[in-house]
Amino acid sequence: MIEAVRHALASGKPEQARGVLRKNWLRLILESHTTELEQLCLKYPDPHDSHILLIRACCRDLSGDPYGAEFLRGQGLRVASDDFVACFTDLLLAPDTSTKAAIADRARHALAQCDPEDDYPSALFLLGWTEVRLRRDLARAIALLRSASDEAKLQSRTETFRLAQSNLAFALTHAGVFTEAERILDKLPTREAVSDWERFEGGLPQSNRGCIAYWRGDFEEAIAQFDSIITEGSPGTDFEAFARLYLVMCLVAVHREDRYHNASRLLRGVSTTDKHGVPWDTLRRVTTACLAHAQGQDEQARRIAFPALTRAGAAVAHALLAELYRVMDEPELSAQALRLATSAALPRYALVSTLLTSSALSSIAGQGILAHEQLDRALAEAAPERILAPFLSDDPIIADLLNAHAVAGSRHDEFLYAVLERRNQLSARLAGVLTEREKEILAYLRTTKTADEIAAHLGIAYPTVKTHIRSIYRKLGVSTRRAAVHSAAAPS
Repeated sequence: MIEAVRHALASGKPEQARGVLRKNWLRLILESHTTELEQLCLKYPDPHDSHILLIRACCRDLSGDPYGAEFLRGQGLRVASDDFVACFTDLLLAPDTSTKAAIADRARHALAQCDPEDDYPSALFLLGWTEVRLRRDLARAIALLRSASDEAKLQSRTETFRLAQSNLAFALTHAGVFTEAERILDKLPTREAVSDWERFEGGLPQSNRGCIAYWRGDFEEAIAQFDSIITEGSPGTDFEAFARLYLVMCLVAVHREDRYHNASRLLRGVSTTDKHGVPWDTLRRVTTACLAHAQGQDEQARRIAFPALTRAGAAVAHALLAELYRVMDEPELSAQALRLATSAALPRYALVSTLLTSSALSSIAGQGILAHEQLDRALAEAAPERILAPFLSDDPIIADLLNAHAVAGSRHDEFLYAVLERRNQLSARLAGVLTEREKEILAYLRTTKTADEIAAHLGIAYPTVKTHIRSIYRKLGVSTRRAAVHSAAAPS
């Protein structure tokens, strides 16, 4: 393809060169020929040709130059008709969710009207890639990427097939279909060198595996996967940004206080604006709020998280936010976040999280029967893919619900026992390991100050102090203030 364009240009046949470029530009990008493609565009005799400008815009974006991409796209769209090249350039470059969604709808029509000179397999992949990021219909995204994989395989497009399979695994992961996603990841062809597309996105297989490990409650494995693709101080890619967010949630889950300061720096490296349809600001806010809560800074957590309640379109983040508000004793805000999370179809793991939060809220409200019905639904949804993470919270309400459910019996006893066993393993690992805030509160327990007075002195909410005290008791294996003080003072 590249030689054909070069030959046409050298022979003084620019229209022939333009035809080959128009037919193959997406394929050349996906197959890691971005640099050569842009050089060919620069050699084209008419630098103001709309298609050449739009193709160059895509090359600039994949090369890490979003500003150049924006300017070239603007120049190209001034003169380009609403055709295939313009449509799929927009699909790749449009930043915000609503614009990208509208262009995706247009792109489906463009695919149905494909001409012989249009690159159907690459365009099919790009539409599936877009639908995954929009999260509006993961079933459709999965179907599109399966179709792109089949088409690429039929046409012996090895690199397009690899990218389609990799993104199919990503779509399945984020739909909560972990087992099939792992099968695809295990068979995924590898490249010796990093491709242009991987430099553009970066770390997809590791991010996938880390995400699965997180939701299955294997936090240490998840941390190892995410650590392998995060480069502190780099501008970051989409999948590296996801890795940063999930890494912080893992560190919070296993109380890795030694890494909290660095975790804050990693979060500052995540974008605060949408990109490729992903609501980065909402995701970053919720994760940062979870980290603040883990450090005992609940007022700061509330301040950071509150703007996330003004935006829809981030179901997983809102599911996590609902649980965060619940443990911070904000039931009304928790319910508001739940409404946002459930306003669209939820991936399985987010559904499990919302059901468990709803169960805890029902229990607090004295609706015990409803609480256990919701817990049983959560277990039913979690069992097929062994989604453990939502059940591993050290919150005493979750612990009490699970223990009571085990005593009463469940249709999902086998999975419930797996949950309780994993909780015991995690508790054993964390037993006696008090956080800095817990150590601070334990020191006040040695005085005559009440929990109310401790909260006022530390400038944190009373329910937060009570949560820390319950955690101290659990970790020290005691049930009273006096026993906690004696246990902490006893020689090890």
